[in-house]
Amino acid sequence: MPLWPKPSTPPSVAERIGTEMSRGDLLLLIAVLAGFGIVASAYLTWQWYEAASSSWCDLDDYFSCTRVRESPFAAFAGIPTAVVGVAGFVILLALSILALRGVERIRRTAVEVWVIAFAAVGVAIGTALTWVEVFVIQAICVLCVVGFALAIGILILALLVARKVLT
Repeated sequence: MPLWPKPSTPPSVAERIGTEMSRGDLLLLIAVLAGFGIVASAYLTWQWYEAASSSWCDLDDYFSCTRVRESPFAAFAGIPTAVVGVAGFVILLALSILALRGVERIRRTAVEVWVIAFAAVGVAIGTALTWVEVFVIQAICVLCVVGFALAIGILILALLVARKVLT
């Protein structure tokens, strides 16, 4: 028997959030993050269509939304990539609101699974676009990274919601 008790490891942030927040709280937080994602992506979409000479998020030559926006990777088939962000965050907002309102399934699949799926797609797209920004364009769009971080946060929260549903 040890003379001193083992120091307890404090719970991680994810563990505290997962145990201290209800399913509804987590879904509400997902909705709020999705709302912020809509705002960030809508601003980037507006910037793309306005083609303003510079953006407030042009901090220097490397952290430059304008450099990223003016690159050939800012649009696919004439559609700004930020529009995909708006659509994805709108879907995540709608799914989280549906889950908050008591909808349990969409086409026999749990709403939580849909949230995880769309958030995972957002994280995958964000990973690819961030890789292109860093290694190809060699410039970082601050708002794009904010959208990517929001998608990661939503995915983590969605996994915590699913864990609550399964336990």
